[in-house]
Amino acid sequence: MISSAGREAPSRRIGEVFLFSYGGCRAPASFFPVGPHPPSIRRGYNDAFRAMSANSPATLLTRLDSARFNSFHLRLILLTGAGWLLAGYGVTIIGFLLPTLGAEWGVSSAALGVMAGAGMAGMLIGSILAGVLSDRLGRRNTLFYTLLFVGISFLLSAQAWNYGSLLSMRLLTGIGLGAILPVSSTLVTEFSPNRHRGAMSATLPGCWGLGGTAAALVGYTVVQHYGWRPAMWIGGVALILAPLVRFGLPESLRFLLGKGHTADAESAIEHIKPEPDPKAKSIIEVPEIETGAIEPQNGGLWSPVFARITLALWVMWLALNFFYQGAFIWLPVLLAGAGGGGGRSFLLTLVISLGQLPGTVVMAILADRFSRRKLILLSLALLAGGSFLFGLSQSVGWVLGVGFLLMAFNGMAWALAYPFSAELYPTRMRGAATGWANGVGRIGGVLAPIAVGVVIQSGGSLTAVFTMLAAAPFLATLILSNIRLETTGRSLEEIGSS
Repeated sequence: MISSAGREAPSRRIGEVFLFSYGGCRAPASFFPVGPHPPSIRRGYNDAFRAMSANSPATLLTRLDSARFNSFHLRLILLTGAGWLLAGYGVTIIGFLLPTLGAEWGVSSAALGVMAGAGMAGMLIGSILAGVLSDRLGRRNTLFYTLLFVGISFLLSAQAWNYGSLLSMRLLTGIGLGAILPVSSTLVTEFSPNRHRGAMSATLPGCWGLGGTAAALVGYTVVQHYGWRPAMWIGGVALILAPLVRFGLPESLRFLLGKGHTADAESAIEHIKPEPDPKAKSIIEVPEIETGAIEPQNGGLWSPVFARITLALWVMWLALNFFYQGAFIWLPVLLAGAGGGGGRSFLLTLVISLGQLPGTVVMAILADRFSRRKLILLSLALLAGGSFLFGLSQSVGWVLGVGFLLMAFNGMAWALAYPFSAELYPTRMRGAATGWANGVGRIGGVLAPIAVGVVIQSGGSLTAVFTMLAAAPFLATLILSNIRLETTGRSLEEIGSS
């Protein structure tokens, strides 16, 4: 077919379907017509691509997604990872304070469970609130204000004078801790090159594991010798971290483009100084996405397009939080009740907690090499089986061995949960979607400590507790298996259009 200009028109239109939703801008996901394209035509399209504005949204994001890992990405991981470490510490440390608080204020196991649950209730509120705010105010700005809030909350907690006052402060601290996770995860997801997004995102939960280990170390040393208040003072380090985030990181490039702030995006890309990665896909190698696939980006969390994804992710987050909070927060008390004694149970918990680190490292290595969807299903299945086996513990050796593996499986699942969740939604709703998934998941974290406390108070054994906890990841494995969308090695825009 000959066009009016006398040139042969391509059999199908050029794939201008790489929808960024940035002020109506469309950039090409496939710069070639579908079908054969001889070298001469290919060179022509390459020339056209090079002629595009260097500051167009398409070009800016191509530079970002195809960049080498550089000093900026390292700084990004260190600062957001420090936030995750602080969150892991803040959530986990309460488990090492419960025995001391129970003895000092004479409260029951059920009341101590409510204390732990209050932090989870706060995280529920914080996750949702921060997710929504990050889509309005920006990822970096929201993280900055969140860290200020967390530091102040920790210092106020150290001044609590009774059960009720600490319970209130625990709720406020939980709000801040819950806000850190989805915002920093979204920031890392949106800045990571395609080839490294899995590994970079998986590193954050590893920092959570370091925070949990730090909490166990503080519980074993500081709390036993100096009481619970110094453990809260340590959380005040968030006030140091906040300005480092504010002045050390730019705002998310995708967020800026989504708001039409192209000049700020150009400034941000210069701050990053991306260099091309020769192993990265070029924009012309991304497969064409059909026009009809754009329509789903107009839907909300519970639209027909995203409803199944949202349900599966919410169940996954409920299960992960139910298991973690039920197991790890109560573990020192459970081990002490099984004959470990206070100091010995703290030491056992410290050793077991180290298992999260190798689990996270394994997933960071595998996350960009294999299907993230299949890896997270495997991790959840192993977590369910490991939990059941841990409940059968009859000796210290069994507790240490199976407990270490159990925490490794836990680290594997958490390492992939955040990147997989954030990747499945478009930029315009990624912050809110991730925040809602995290927030709803905290309901499991609220219920688990209370449920475990009730089982303990009614005389339930270690087997009964961990059989109950194993049911959560098992159910999540079944439901999440219905999600077939692959994310490994694909750009966020390509995934969002699938």
